[in-house]
Amino acid sequence: MRMNIKGQRDVTLIDGFEKNEVLDGTHWRQLPMPDEPSAIAKFAALVVEATRWQGKPPTLTEMGKRRKAAWDGFDIRQTGIAIHVRIRAPWFNAWWHDAQWQDESFSDLYDWLREEEGDSS
Repeated sequence: MRMNIKGQRDVTLIDGFEKNEVLDGTHWRQLPMPDEPSAIAKFAALVVEATRWQGKPPTLTEMGKRRKAAWDGFDIRQTGIAIHVRIRAPWFNAWWHDAQWQDESFSDLYDWLREEEGDSS
């Protein structure tokens, strides 16, 4: 599988999130930018992207060097070179684990992925 590496300025909202990583009840990522002007520009771009999905943010604030756009269960923050994206976890673990590990229903899928990678183990 060929890795498609994105630069800092090319990152979108969904890049870097793993469904199984939950910290403090949320999925979150921090994106350091090279300088404050590029962080401000990336914050604005992420807000535009999120607005297309979620509509106008109910909370959009700027206090000094702090910027925040927030929807129900989802926020984007920026200060200095730091951008922080946080999304409330859906808490589907109870049914997801039961369905996946009950039997061998996923074994064919994993075999198929290994075949495409040329791994015969």
